[in-house]
Amino acid sequence: MSDTVEVALIRHGLPHRVEGVAKPDPGLTGRGFEQARAVAEVLVQLPVRTAASSCLRRARETAAPAVEKLGLDLAIHDDLAEFDSGADFYIPIEEMVAESDPRLDRWRELVARDDVDGPLAEFRRTATAAVAQVAAGISGGVAAVFCHGGVIGACVEKALGDVRLSLTEPHYGSITRITIGAEQQWTLLTYNEFHHIERLTARQEERHEFPG
Repeated sequence: MSDTVEVALIRHGLPHRVEGVAKPDPGLTGRGFEQARAVAEVLVQLPVRTAASSCLRRARETAAPAVEKLGLDLAIHDDLAEFDSGADFYIPIEEMVAESDPRLDRWRELVARDDVDGPLAEFRRTATAAVAQVAAGISGGVAAVFCHGGVIGACVEKALGDVRLSLTEPHYGSITRITIGAEQQWTLLTYNEFHHIERLTARQEERHEFPG
């Protein structure tokens, strides 16, 4: 890779809640599809040269409107999947917070562990390597990577020099931007951009207030 590449890390849109299913792979809700279309409106304004996605359905469905508008093929990378994709449930984090679900506390404790050789450390290495591989496929421009909160967190930590941080969970449909230089220098540009999601909400509220 001869030039600096910007990577737009897009968190998937809001998916359905699924419980009691081995390795659930939920698709997007109606709200999630709206968020995906809002993401597409942002990406068409950028010099996106390539697009990649996690193998999970919620990420692929989030990518679909953007790649259609951009006229790009979507590369699928298993290593961009979320670290807990083998769990027997998927519950949007806002619902877990509202319900005081004890599984959320256990999840946060796991994420916060400074485990150099454990499974999360390996997840961070493979996830960031997958992002670097996507970026290496282009020279300049933007690589759009549709993924998950854990992948985004791993990339942010790498861009900050492997500093572990307690970050707010990125919004559904949010965009986090990093650059990867020719010598694999990672730099954080922005975290958790969701102005396009806020505009979507404002338009919906306006239509509700002024029907017709």
